[in-house]
Amino acid sequence: MTDKDQRHVESALHHLDVLKSYLKQGTMDDPVLFDAVCLRLGASIEVAAKLSEGARGKAFGATWKVIWATRNRIAHAYEYIDPQLIRSTVESDLVGYEEALRGLLPKGRDK
Repeated sequence: MTDKDQRHVESALHHLDVLKSYLKQGTMDDPVLFDAVCLRLGASIEVAAKLSEGARGKAFGATWKVIWATRNRIAHAYEYIDPQLIRSTVESDLVGYEEALRGLLPKGRDK
């Protein structure tokens, strides 16, 4: 992995860390918290999109299209986004997304 890819992974993970800190402050029923979670999720995916094609393929494979579609819904159709989609993503998919990113980091840098 290139130094540039490593910086992108670390930045994407930082957005996820902030997202998780928001979730500790309340529930996504709070519209402000929901907005904050969406912003950080979209930002993390946006940074992951900057990974080299090889790194992105290694981390996400065919699931990248679905991940990017989630970012597009957040960025371009926010007023129509189904809150349950974001809740489901956070509850069911966030761990796998984070693990895929961490799997790109050199050993010892994955925490």
